[in-house]
Amino acid sequence: MKSRWIVATAIAWFMYTMAITPAFSEEWIFIDLEPYANAKIINTQWWTGNPGNSDLEEAIEASAKGEEFDGPGGEKVPFEVKDANLRIFGTNAGANPKEITGIEVGGTAKAIYFLHMTGWEDNGQPSYKFVMNYEDGNQEELEMQSGINSDDWCHVPAALKDDNSAWAWQETGQTCGNVALIATKWENTRPQTRIGTIDFVSLETSAVPGLFGITLGDASLAVAPVEKLATTWATIKRGR
Repeated sequence: MKSRWIVATAIAWFMYTMAITPAFSEEWIFIDLEPYANAKIINTQWWTGNPGNSDLEEAIEASAKGEEFDGPGGEKVPFEVKDANLRIFGTNAGANPKEITGIEVGGTAKAIYFLHMTGWEDNGQPSYKFVMNYEDGNQEELEMQSGINSDDWCHVPAALKDDNSAWAWQETGQTCGNVALIATKWENTRPQTRIGTIDFVSLETSAVPGLFGITLGDASLAVAPVEKLATTWATIKRGR
């Protein structure tokens, strides 16, 4: 009798938990980078933080208009690009933090798309990595290397050897003639397991990594991101 009561209580608690934390699923969900940002784009050299020009203002405008970016394999991927990006350590900009950790996800995703690039480069070894921290305590890592799945933002249109990476956005600029952002797709081998957070970690080479957007593909969050900047692509299209 007691065991039946325990089972019934467990089921009731599960149903109650599901009721107060409904799933929120969308084709695309943006991750809010603003609480973790340590760099600006407008009127700023994003790679140093000094006053200047990043030539990336039009990427912000394109995102605000709901324009899609070029993804790997001919995909079109939306990103939320704000005047707030993440910049970490490279030996050419040693004042930057060596890692920015705890970027909140709180859900599942079949794939994660990173909008990134570097100032300077290092073709001999990985320069930075993204660490996906699952809520069950496991981790997965994605290492980024110049000429493979990353590159200096002025090396347009240098070939990327990784099939899951592509030049996502390009523009003629003042900084180095042409500037660009790269989209890299990470395919999740555990799509049913919730990812708690993502870490952005420097591997301390000459390349200075910059992160400008994260988009979850085929994703589900525990709750709707009402008070976050995580905005669904469907919402953008409905608002047109």
